[in-house]
Amino acid sequence: MNKNRIGRRLITVLLLFFSIIILLLLVTSYFAHTREVDSLYQDQVTKLSRTAASLMDGDFLVKLREAVSSPKFRELREEAVAEGSPELLEDYLKKEGLYADYTRNTRTLSILLDSTNMESLYVQDLSEAGAMYLLNPGESILSLGLREESAERFGDLTENVRVPATVTSLKHGWLCTCAEPVVASDGTAPAIVGADFRMNGIMDRRHDFAFTMILQSAVILVVTAMMGSIYIRKVISDPIRDLAMKAGAFGTGDEESALQSQVIEVPLRQDDEIQDLYLSFRNMQLGIIRYTENLTAVTEEKERIGTELNIANKIQASMLPSTFPPFPDRTEFDVYALMKPAKSVAGDFYDFFLIDQDHLGIVMADVSGKGIPASLFMMMAKIIISHFAQLGIPPHEVLQKSNDRICVNNNENMFVTVWFGILTLSTGHVIASNAGHEFPVLQDKTGRYDLYHDKHGLVVGGMSGVRYQDYEFDLDPGQTLFLYTDGVPEATTAENEQFGTERMIEALNKKQDADPRELVHYMLRTVDDFDGDVPQFDDITMLALRYNGPVSE
Repeated sequence: MNKNRIGRRLITVLLLFFSIIILLLLVTSYFAHTREVDSLYQDQVTKLSRTAASLMDGDFLVKLREAVSSPKFRELREEAVAEGSPELLEDYLKKEGLYADYTRNTRTLSILLDSTNMESLYVQDLSEAGAMYLLNPGESILSLGLREESAERFGDLTENVRVPATVTSLKHGWLCTCAEPVVASDGTAPAIVGADFRMNGIMDRRHDFAFTMILQSAVILVVTAMMGSIYIRKVISDPIRDLAMKAGAFGTGDEESALQSQVIEVPLRQDDEIQDLYLSFRNMQLGIIRYTENLTAVTEEKERIGTELNIANKIQASMLPSTFPPFPDRTEFDVYALMKPAKSVAGDFYDFFLIDQDHLGIVMADVSGKGIPASLFMMMAKIIISHFAQLGIPPHEVLQKSNDRICVNNNENMFVTVWFGILTLSTGHVIASNAGHEFPVLQDKTGRYDLYHDKHGLVVGGMSGVRYQDYEFDLDPGQTLFLYTDGVPEATTAENEQFGTERMIEALNKKQDADPRELVHYMLRTVDDFDGDVPQFDDITMLALRYNGPVSE
């Protein structure tokens, strides 16, 4: 099969490169010419609108606007339009003493319009009700008071202010438009003078020019591609194709001996990069042969490790409470928790258990490090803390005994931060102790979440003989306790911005009425949306407990 793929790719790259260069030149020239032409006409319409505004009688326009805004005039205008009788409006203006000024100002606009090549020159009053014509020399007096639903030229403007000259594409074509306010003696602006210049012909010629330049550039590119293709095929593609044909059989055998016999031997006469490619390819083949000798063993080892990690993950997950609600017959509280590991296995853990019928133990912990060592230490720490907590002793004693037990033979100097609390279900009273863990978050009586700045003790496992202190607080019915590990506030974006406790508290306060399950999942989505596609750096663990109050007898 005759292939010339490298040649085609090189030609494609060259075509793409030159196309970009030509396109940049065309775009630059096009927009430079566009700016120059647009600026010329923008200056013209600006000067015309300013000149016309300076010649308009602002005090007269105030009176005219008031006259044509009256219900009497609107009724008269409908009658005049229906009958095709402009005399009715002329008589009305004469009675109001405005006809002479109307005629004079309209004539002024007409003279200015005739002296230029502008499309239109008019006076409008812009308001929330739309744009109302006051003077329009291009139309009869029947256009007086005509109100448009939308002042298309001026977008959403609802007051008479200066509108810089702009070139826009409207439903009836391209216009260069500008507006200048007419100022009355009291400083108000009763109307604007608008000037329009139609640019359809200019735009058509501009587009024809651009099309011609693009067509000529395309012809040049095609001719260049044909000539370059012939040269590249002779110098590059044909030698590489010969090398590829000789090397094509490599790797088709099933035995290692077949690979050894397929190392390419191609005599090349040219002393250039193609020769270097041949030598590099041959050395690569020899390296592949050496690599395949160990590939099977390495693959089997990776599969074994992956299987073991998957089993370890399932074992670790099974040690954490995962059935919710955990105590369906207990209505004094609702609790929900989850852990999202950063790796296959995690170092965070949570736990909750009934110490007796009136006391619930709650644990939130974070082991130093990550991966398998942290997961093993986590399981050991969970078992030890749970064991001492079941004895019914105060939280500080649970941490003290757990710390002393963990410090025995802790040769790797690992440690764990722990928050442990005991909730009295009949009263909502909580006794807790903190061993270097994150501050808990409490919901106050108004429903607002905030950090509870408790006193931290040393981490568990850091040093034997450490003493911890208890502290107490009360949960009223309907209040929620939120616990978490540092993976929540330390979640980081690609720009190294952390989620932070302030953003965490702000997110919690958006869900003040949410139940624990909804609250925890909302916080997880919020953290995931914040860090985006950045790989998770640390384990994320959260627990929410809402106290519902004692059981009613």
